[in-house]
Amino acid sequence: MGRRVCKLTPEQFVSFDNCQRPYPYPFKRHAQIGIIFWHPDAAENHYVWFLQFPLDEQGLLVPDARDAFLMMLLERLGEAMLAAADGEKIQGALQDSPFTFQPRQDRMAAFNAHATHALKQSPSKFYDAAYRYFTGDLPLDKWPGLAMQGLADFAIRLNTNEGTLGLINTLPKLPQEPFHNLCVLLEHASPAAGVIEVLVQQVDNQLQEKQPDTAKIISCLRAASNSTARGLVERMVTQVLKHRCSREIEVLAIISGRIWLELAKQPICELYLEQLAQNDAGQAGFSQLLADLLFIPGMREPVMQALRNPKRSDTLAKAVGEMFGQ
Repeated sequence: MGRRVCKLTPEQFVSFDNCQRPYPYPFKRHAQIGIIFWHPDAAENHYVWFLQFPLDEQGLLVPDARDAFLMMLLERLGEAMLAAADGEKIQGALQDSPFTFQPRQDRMAAFNAHATHALKQSPSKFYDAAYRYFTGDLPLDKWPGLAMQGLADFAIRLNTNEGTLGLINTLPKLPQEPFHNLCVLLEHASPAAGVIEVLVQQVDNQLQEKQPDTAKIISCLRAASNSTARGLVERMVTQVLKHRCSREIEVLAIISGRIWLELAKQPICELYLEQLAQNDAGQAGFSQLLADLLFIPGMREPVMQALRNPKRSDTLAKAVGEMFGQ
């Protein structure tokens, strides 16, 4: 539930819980997780906990925090069982816990869409309207009635040729707000290459404008971030980083926060760092984004290698020196 809403494999979860590997998607130095569970005798009733745990400097789980959570959980579950025996109303076992959090509306919608899809349940009642709109079966001005959950269900279930082809045809014609809202949810899915081709073209069009619409560029980057069409994603990121608009801190934050895998490639990483050194938020923006990027598992080595590049600019060298206090 951190950088994007996606499933953790059992191996990833166990190795994280055993403090053997860093959490793969850290967000603000925390591991944020949504857990679905149910009682075997009432499998139709699902419950969800949204939990967050602090990470150490290596991105590993802090075991003391995990153990404190488990002790608190055991105590409160015991209290709840006694309350039930006395006929009192059972309070939530995690009520007011420092280890819980409330996801944003779009993250909650994406989680629900992933959950129903994984559990082979029907999508929400808002899915059909979203599907009809984004595949061109409804007028483009009918977007105000679309629900966020319907958009999330459409994005996560975009795995049919019919739906994908409909979106490819509709995407370039969408008004600004439904375009942005859908892109925010597509970052939690894996759009097909045909969809990414449309997004790449949208970005190329904006980069040719005298005053590019950076909000649209950011939306395109978000929507493409988790696609398996990595060649197209690389092209999009490279083109954006070669343009002056990539000195805007919001653009840089989306690239490192959502598409960090592209920054593992040395030429792109070097280009990113040069633009980051000239960002419009100054030294504070540089230090914050670089520190966050270095914290992502697997990113420290390529970033440090790029920072040691003897051909780096004086501007980048100065920004790095100020960050590390040299």
